[in-house]
Amino acid sequence: MSAQSGQSNRILTALGRNWFTLGVVVAVGTALGQPGAVGAVLGRAGVVRGIPVLMFLIVGLTLPSERIGAGLRQVRLHGLVQCSIFVIAPLYFGITAARLRPILGDEFVIGVYALAVLPTTVSTCIVLTQSAGGNTVGTIFNSVVSNIAGVFLSPLLLSRLLRSGGGGLPGGDPVRVLVTLILTMLVPVVAGQLLRRMVRDAAVRYRRHLGNFSQCLVLCMVMISTARSAESTRAVFRDSAIIWPVIYIAVSHILLLAAAYLLARLLRLDRADRISAVFAAPQKTLAVGVSLLSTYFAGSPEVLGIALLPLLLYHPWQLIIAGFVRGVSASDRF
Repeated sequence: MSAQSGQSNRILTALGRNWFTLGVVVAVGTALGQPGAVGAVLGRAGVVRGIPVLMFLIVGLTLPSERIGAGLRQVRLHGLVQCSIFVIAPLYFGITAARLRPILGDEFVIGVYALAVLPTTVSTCIVLTQSAGGNTVGTIFNSVVSNIAGVFLSPLLLSRLLRSGGGGLPGGDPVRVLVTLILTMLVPVVAGQLLRRMVRDAAVRYRRHLGNFSQCLVLCMVMISTARSAESTRAVFRDSAIIWPVIYIAVSHILLLAAAYLLARLLRLDRADRISAVFAAPQKTLAVGVSLLSTYFAGSPEVLGIALLPLLLYHPWQLIIAGFVRGVSASDRF
């Protein structure tokens, strides 16, 4: 009985640790199975507009921007991570996705472009770096800087990739789209940072709860976006050709991670900085990505569900690989 109880506890612990990944599966499955019900409950205009604003308010409230000064000295590490996020990844995905467009499909390639320009995760890479004995301060610095810079750079880079790939900006007026993104992303982040100055202790104390609530909002946006394009998304899942996009996303993450590690070696970073680089450089944030795509493609809901697929595939895969890398990084030869 005690052995069975111990096994049950381990299963429950594993489920609790991976609740968000399981939530993504449930959210997509629910939206595909009952798109009408999801649309009736969550698809109202006020809800769709309000969720991203609330998410980025929480991002601003929980970003430890006061720690930026502590990490300014590690110039080589910061240059490597920021270059990987906003130069290497967009170049890699822009070139390879354009070449593989006949296999991946036009809508999926749009999603790949959106994935390419996203900043790193806000919390996952920090927790992994800390648990692996890496440079936690350096990872915090790069996470904060990339997410703040991403408010400006991600929409601009996505516009550039779409134009170079022959896609153009869905929804028509580029200025209108960019202004909407700034109002949806930048203004709430700034407001959250201002609010953090007044309630910093509470923001630190309840950071985990705020993060969990933000992830629940992400699941809501995933459900709404998938429900809006349920038919096209179902067709993709039924099509056996989905295996090639899955392989492409999986291989791409491994290549970006390997590039970060090799560049860290080339720059002669110490072990702690190398650990920071391999966790911060190749990861992509789901929270910012869902909000960016939802706002960017608000005028093309039929595209949105499929455009989200690369990000939804990348997120659990990066967690799986990160768990493996965390074990390998324990070696002194890492």
